[in-house]
Amino acid sequence: MDDIAPGLTAVDTPPFREPAVMVRDAVKIYDKNNVVLRGLNMTVPKGQIYGLLGPSGCGKTTLLSAIVGRSELDSGDIMVKAFKREDIGYMPQDLNLHEHLTILQTFKFYGRMLNMSTETILERANDLMTLLELPPNDRLIESLSGGQQRRVSLGVALLHNPIILILDEPTVGLDPVLSHSIWNHLISFAAQGKTIIITTHYIEEARQANTIGMMRGGVLLAEESPDMLMARCNAVTLEEAFLSLSHKQETSTNTKIDDTYKKLTYSKKTNKKLNIDDGFFRTNRMNCLLYKNVSLLWQQKPFLGFLFLLPLVQTYFFNLAIGHDPKGLSIAIVNKELQQRHIGECKPEFYQGCFLNNTHDVLMSCAYVEKMHSKSMKILNYNDVDTALKAVKRNDAWGLLYFPTNYTTSLAARFVNATRTSSLDVELSTVNAWIDLSNQYIGNMVKSSVIYGMQQYLGDALTNCNVSTKVGNIPILFKTPIYGSVDTTFIHYASASILCLCCYYLPVLLTAGLILTEKKGGIMERMMVSGIKFTEVMASSCVMQMTIHAIQTAISMYVMYVHFDNPYNGDHFTTVLILLLIGMEGMIFGFLIGAVCKDFVFAAYLGAGSNIMMSFTCGEFFSWNWCS
Repeated sequence: MDDIAPGLTAVDTPPFREPAVMVRDAVKIYDKNNVVLRGLNMTVPKGQIYGLLGPSGCGKTTLLSAIVGRSELDSGDIMVKAFKREDIGYMPQDLNLHEHLTILQTFKFYGRMLNMSTETILERANDLMTLLELPPNDRLIESLSGGQQRRVSLGVALLHNPIILILDEPTVGLDPVLSHSIWNHLISFAAQGKTIIITTHYIEEARQANTIGMMRGGVLLAEESPDMLMARCNAVTLEEAFLSLSHKQETSTNTKIDDTYKKLTYSKKTNKKLNIDDGFFRTNRMNCLLYKNVSLLWQQKPFLGFLFLLPLVQTYFFNLAIGHDPKGLSIAIVNKELQQRHIGECKPEFYQGCFLNNTHDVLMSCAYVEKMHSKSMKILNYNDVDTALKAVKRNDAWGLLYFPTNYTTSLAARFVNATRTSSLDVELSTVNAWIDLSNQYIGNMVKSSVIYGMQQYLGDALTNCNVSTKVGNIPILFKTPIYGSVDTTFIHYASASILCLCCYYLPVLLTAGLILTEKKGGIMERMMVSGIKFTEVMASSCVMQMTIHAIQTAISMYVMYVHFDNPYNGDHFTTVLILLLIGMEGMIFGFLIGAVCKDFVFAAYLGAGSNIMMSFTCGEFFSWNWCS
């Protein structure tokens, strides 16, 4: 016996066997009030079943985690007679299985991870199906009962025929007959020279083990065969023996946490754990992860369809709802020129002739109103300015245009007389405009329509008079735009931005969701125990997601530039390369979210919040030059 809690009496150990697992002076301290392992010593003989017993919270799982190399001790040494990862089989206390894989896919995944051939995997899977009385191998894990899922988890640990088997609560929830059958097989495994460490809540069940380690409060109370332990404690059952040892530990004078903490903190010199060189990156492990990812997606066809439907829906509705100029905006008109001539409404013949001929048949106010109507503006006629302004304030109209009396005559005089134009003609030839700018976008659009409408209708009027349209223009000539076109709309500018947004954010969601699913289900932990490296997880995810990302990008570009015919000017190769790099950036950020977040809610807030922040700060919709 290697470690006895203070206050207990040592007894003779069983005949010596070469140790398969040996732990010396193991210390694990989280804080002063949480000392998990207190100088624990444990020796597991080769070719035997070692039953590790103890209540919840005594440190069993922490100890096993250190043995398989998933956690480090604060102090102490661990020796495991395993030369490669395939020598160890591990079944965690939780199931830690992919619920959307079938039984056979699960066996193939872990078998390929541990360098097993397909033929060997199928052969071992058939043997385990019989041994563990599993349902048909095409059943999904999520469709199995709790006991069946636990048997599959045990099958994964047994699949590669390891020489050291570590089982954490393997028989919980199983039928007694099946539990007895499993124990018989464990005994036969031990007879073949395999070493088995098993934890269980069923104390009497552990009597079938060759050696019992009773653990409580971070130390072993005893480590010997069941019969010797019961004989030493004068107990009929193991439960009585454990109760007796626990009572002695409670009455011991040297088990206070503070004293133990002070005693152990001095020894933080060594920190050894299971040391097996798995390599930084191996192609076979990446391939098996890729097989797992593809199988998971294929099993979830609705989700796969959603992945390809989402960019289509996003870009389609973006083109329908965003970036188009509003149609049918109302504008109020007060035309005193019509009222002066007692005409009820404008007619086409009122603006067909030349307004410079000083005829009463041409009304330039009607020409202007018609030009505004051609810009999809809804015309609302009012008799006076006060009534029209009230309509604007009630939001019945977005602006008001006021035409004075003698507008056409005064406008003609302004052109003919030039610098000799009287102040009265200047005033009467000026259109007064009131615009509602409470909505800046719509207000500026109405303002722009009023200005360009004026330029266009004056150009048409001067053409009717055989006068160059340049006479009525402002003295600046806009040449062909360097990029874009004269009539570029917001959707033309924003189409590239929304494409970049989709290419970035969709990989963020998929990557973060995949990593978090495997973290929360304990799947990532089990894969790491089997030798998987995070670099291989990233590589396999990138291969799969770049394929999905390429299809999503093709769908988005088809909708954006083929179906809706948004202008596209540029090199195709450069465009595709940039979009793929943006998707890669999104994947990396998704890995970061999956690594730092502990739950989906936090990940959702972080992903959505960062996406909004970056959309407004990276120049996607607004340039940094706009910032004050």
